[in-house]
Amino acid sequence: MSAATVVFMDIVGFSRKSTVEQRRLIESLTECVRGELQTFRNLEDGDLSLIFLPTGDGMAITFIHGQHQHWKLSSFFSFILLLQTWARDEASSEGTVYLRIGIHTGLIEHIQDINGANNVCGDTINYAQRVMDAANPRQVLFSEEAFRHYIGNDSREHIEPPFSTNCMAIFEGPIEVLAKHRLRMLVYKMTLKPAQEWWCNDDPAAKDEAIISLTPLPKEMGIGFIDRVQTAEHLAFVQLTGLRLIQLLSSRDLNLSSALKRLWVFIPGPLAYHESYLRPPRPTKQQLEDSINRWSGILTSIRSSHPRADIKLGIFEEPPYIGASFLNWEWPGGRIHVSPYLWGVPADECPGYELEWVGEKPPPVYQTYMRGLLYLNQNTKNILPNRRDNP
Repeated sequence: MSAATVVFMDIVGFSRKSTVEQRRLIESLTECVRGELQTFRNLEDGDLSLIFLPTGDGMAITFIHGQHQHWKLSSFFSFILLLQTWARDEASSEGTVYLRIGIHTGLIEHIQDINGANNVCGDTINYAQRVMDAANPRQVLFSEEAFRHYIGNDSREHIEPPFSTNCMAIFEGPIEVLAKHRLRMLVYKMTLKPAQEWWCNDDPAAKDEAIISLTPLPKEMGIGFIDRVQTAEHLAFVQLTGLRLIQLLSSRDLNLSSALKRLWVFIPGPLAYHESYLRPPRPTKQQLEDSINRWSGILTSIRSSHPRADIKLGIFEEPPYIGASFLNWEWPGGRIHVSPYLWGVPADECPGYELEWVGEKPPPVYQTYMRGLLYLNQNTKNILPNRRDNP
């Protein structure tokens, strides 16, 4: 195994370009890279310090570390700059050309491919691609390992060639991003100061992404959901009536954790329910009132068995735009299941989706739903009888 740096790049929107334009761009990029990297290797002595992997819409270049490598940090940075200026200058009648570039450092294995050519494989290649996938168009991202290798404890501001006081490079991070297969990564973005139109200084869009999974129809409370509810310490439900939950709790098919610390249930009041204009079949006003009474009895009983838990039944007077279940929502690993109400579609046929907090910080989309729940809690009274009023 050898230590190496992998520079993975692709042309954004490549598949939407015509076949003629695709060929032009790949041939031009190949010529640009090949010409620039001549100084990085000694072709006459069979130097294998560079290995090129075409990827269809771009390429991955492996820089093998070692005593025979023919490049310095300045030449490496010059190459990165060249790639983005190449993209800037390749605009055509089919539109602009943008590159995404991801850089990662790690171990690789040397192999021979099916054509008998020298090639490499290993997690470092795959990880470099994930770093690239997280980049915005016109952006260069370094993995945490690549940042440590090339920058380390040195200044994050670079004015040495190919940079200068008139155009410096600044590394910003770490930034946590979401990659494929629920992989959370720490990356550093390479920015230019002053900003350049052909170079993206923004935070990667993958920073704000959340894992969202769709709920299959017909709706049902599966074993996975019930198991998560039974082990959760913090629960909140926003329901039209919550009859399915009432039935599960009443029949003891759903048993809450002895470690339960919080259980909030929010139900629309009569005025809010009337303004929802949900398509039939929909619960009647009497069924709504019955569900509120049943919830009151169930939650009062739960409060008795969990005397230290925060138990609440809140009635809200704004239209119920969504139903939702919040499970341990204020911590990593938390989940928010959302059931929106669609025009002309019965509530039990409206598809739902689930947000999952993966990583150290919740993404903005997830935080928005947290803010909505906090609003409901702050603007509703707990209609359960006071503990001292319990029989």
